[in-house]
Amino acid sequence: MPKAMNGRGRVVLVRSNLADRDIRSPKEIKSLLQEGYTVTLLSWDRECNTDNAVKPEDFKEIRLRCRAPWGTKVLPFLFIWWCFVFFRLLTLKWDVVHAINLDNAIPAIIAARLKRKRVIYEILDVYEEGLRLPGVIRAISMYIDKLFMRFADAIIVADKAQVEGIGGIPNKRIVPIYDSHPGFSDEVDIGYHESEVFTLFYAGVLHREKRLNLDKLFAAIQDIDGVKLVIAGYGDLTDEIEELSSRMPDKLEFIGKISYAEVIELGLKSNLFFNLRDAIVRTNRYTCGSTLLNAMSIGRPILVSTGTSTTTKVSEENCGLVVDADNLEEIKEAIIKLRDNRVLCEELGANARKAYEQRYSWKIMEQRLAALYEEIMRLR
Repeated sequence: MPKAMNGRGRVVLVRSNLADRDIRSPKEIKSLLQEGYTVTLLSWDRECNTDNAVKPEDFKEIRLRCRAPWGTKVLPFLFIWWCFVFFRLLTLKWDVVHAINLDNAIPAIIAARLKRKRVIYEILDVYEEGLRLPGVIRAISMYIDKLFMRFADAIIVADKAQVEGIGGIPNKRIVPIYDSHPGFSDEVDIGYHESEVFTLFYAGVLHREKRLNLDKLFAAIQDIDGVKLVIAGYGDLTDEIEELSSRMPDKLEFIGKISYAEVIELGLKSNLFFNLRDAIVRTNRYTCGSTLLNAMSIGRPILVSTGTSTTTKVSEENCGLVVDADNLEEIKEAIIKLRDNRVLCEELGANARKAYEQRYSWKIMEQRLAALYEEIMRLR
């Protein structure tokens, strides 16, 4: 019998996409279930693929089936989503609502205040930055965002650097929970992968607005022998990447959207992760994301660009190489250096795994999440 049947507390988690499009939320839900909470997920089926979506067995998922785009084009549809969330929260029985990002926090916090219940506001990306709003509109939106941060009972951030990036968070309870991999059994071999081709791997969103600098990496590897890129993910860059992979199949393999388990499986078969996100995008500067954490969990070095939160962690942990993404020669030299030096790769990978075990493991994140919920539940 699941531990959640003990009825420790009732949680509604609000996320404006489906559970099977997300990696982080299912981990949090599983952790809460293990702690004895019952969980209901309010989600948005924007592509109307409900029939094909993964059906959860251990928690309840209530979906809004309303076709809507991503990015700034979603703004006209937000009111529909907010009404759905608000009225569902009014009718459901719950103790804590856990809202992820501002588009979910607004109706959740209003409903929580009306019902005199507790609310946790989780900030994965600063919503205003993800939409790349004009300066004045962004300032107004940030003012509203901070107002809702103040009304929340606690704030979860995906990276402690976000506090600086936001310019301070007006809340006394701020908990950093990194998007780490849950870990492996002792039977899984995470040692160096020996192969004829030195493989660089990236899995994640492929949105143009993220400024991933993939074009710089494509240009850099064309003249390097024995090196190949493997890219997985979804977004508005996929057509471009697919077309390029058809022209240089020996250098680039694109495999589209894959599951979290497949991300780790392919990562174990790679030699080097990469994440060359441009620091000009504020969310890149202040949120390290899951690529670094996945690399750490399986003991792989990572190649990153300068000026981001990821850069800071890689430098602190000595678990990869930092390059200027605008300098093709620097990128080439770093790849060749790692391709030709297995000892260095193993050393950087070992440092990455050590950092994961001591500071970034999901076990540590679960403990933080459980402690926060215990504190919030005592406020009832």
